[in-house]
Amino acid sequence: MPQIPDIASCLEHLLPLKKWEEAFLADFSKLRLALSRLEANIGTCSQLHSSTLVDQPLSSDQLPENIVLDKFDGLMSGEEESSLSDAGDDPALENSIPKSSPANSPTLSVILGMDAVARVSMLRKQITAVQSLRALTMDDCLWLFALCAAVDTPVDADTCAALRSLLRKCANLRADKSKLDDEVIMLNMLVTICGRYFGQSEQ
Repeated sequence: MPQIPDIASCLEHLLPLKKWEEAFLADFSKLRLALSRLEANIGTCSQLHSSTLVDQPLSSDQLPENIVLDKFDGLMSGEEESSLSDAGDDPALENSIPKSSPANSPTLSVILGMDAVARVSMLRKQITAVQSLRALTMDDCLWLFALCAAVDTPVDADTCAALRSLLRKCANLRADKSKLDDEVIMLNMLVTICGRYFGQSEQ
């Protein structure tokens, strides 16, 4: 039986606080629930206009197309401020996290336009695509975040394996880091999603 290597460890000051992990998972679960409810109500305009998505009121004349992007940016900013165990007062971190561009982001219509099978397939393809990368881009992370927020659960064995490989990839990239930057923040988000939300850290 082949021996599975341990998940790579990183410098302690780059790890997220447990308190942040719990808050992040609560927000992520809330986003998943909101997307699920919105999809269930997609055919009823009155329900869409009266719904609240992740504590944000909907516009009276359009869907919140960039809700995933906005939530992602908010979580990124929140982690910069409070998630790391010993980030210190590095002035270089101020405003160091670039905002995502809606032009290439996974909008609500794109995500809800996919059926359940397409979302899982796209998630696996995105995970496969990042395996050979030496660094994670903002677009890579945003698409992975959005697809993880939209896939149905429980996930099948192949998707579990893909999420486990993403966890290991993110952990390996983070292990090569010595200083906090926006990539570390994105890696922490994906490690928490794969490891804690989808339960792959114990596999």
